[in-house]
Amino acid sequence: MNGVLFCLLCLTPLFQGGTAKTAVGPDDFRGWFLAASEHKLDIPKSIEENARRYRYVFIAGFSNERMPGYFAQNAKELRALGVPRKAIHYVYPSSSKTVEENLDEVHSKIVEIAGKGPERLVVIAHSRGACDAMAFALHHKEFVEEHIQALFLVQGPFGGTGVADFVTGEGPPMDCRMPWRYRMLGKLVGGMEKLLLKRGRHGGLTGMSRWVSRDYWTRSLEEHADAIPIVGPRTFYVTSETTPSHLRFFKKATGAYLSAYFGPNDGMVSPDDQSLTGVGTVLAVLDAGHSDLTNRFPAARADRNLRRALIQGIVMAVGHEMPACQAPEPSTETAP
Repeated sequence: MNGVLFCLLCLTPLFQGGTAKTAVGPDDFRGWFLAASEHKLDIPKSIEENARRYRYVFIAGFSNERMPGYFAQNAKELRALGVPRKAIHYVYPSSSKTVEENLDEVHSKIVEIAGKGPERLVVIAHSRGACDAMAFALHHKEFVEEHIQALFLVQGPFGGTGVADFVTGEGPPMDCRMPWRYRMLGKLVGGMEKLLLKRGRHGGLTGMSRWVSRDYWTRSLEEHADAIPIVGPRTFYVTSETTPSHLRFFKKATGAYLSAYFGPNDGMVSPDDQSLTGVGTVLAVLDAGHSDLTNRFPAARADRNLRRALIQGIVMAVGHEMPACQAPEPSTETAP
């Protein structure tokens, strides 16, 4: 895509009228992401200026407690685009609790962030954090309507993951359908997680099994059907899949397990399980591992272009010119 086409796309308002209606579709986002990953995306100054009108909230995923550098490069890219450091926030839901058990804490932290200024919030949530963000949104539709500009849910296991099935004893056992080296590594990973569960840690993993997850979201969408018209237009999924050989270390094993028994995946979750039908828009199915878009090496591939491309694509989406009645007040904080 060339610069002229980008400028034309940027003229389309992100939100029109009094309700959140996105004019950014999958083709737009994929084009921006691809161009950004190849260092060919030229973000207009007007887009950058509009994007700086928001507060950004990163919500981390499962096992965030042992992942240094979670969102570090994503936040660095926001700062490079002029977003003040004080306008970038983080929420780290407990991996020892389920989505339902984390609800109050996530709600409390997001309300606290919203209270720091008049800017609307752009939520960028990854993996199990995407599920935490969606659960919060469905339970608090009035807050979403007043304070949330957009929710970008990245690689969320809404349909659960076969990895959780394996660890909890509900999934198929590893056999010769997996290469022996991945089978050995997979059993080691599974044993470590089972030990953590036995010690009372990573209890949230039980809520990520395929059956439990699907039952939870079926019930949640039924109970909060009145929230869908508010939450849906603000929700955008970024999904992914790749081959086990493109993954690093432990995720080679989990990716091989899922490939053998559940089909295509990103090392942790099948792409079809990374969104909720009828709520929001799937922007892309990217070629990326489960940590590649949000975590720096060694948790993910060393190529930081993917993290940069994710943020630049999001900035293009939220930075479209808005009618004056919808524009939030610009931050009075200065960039570092």
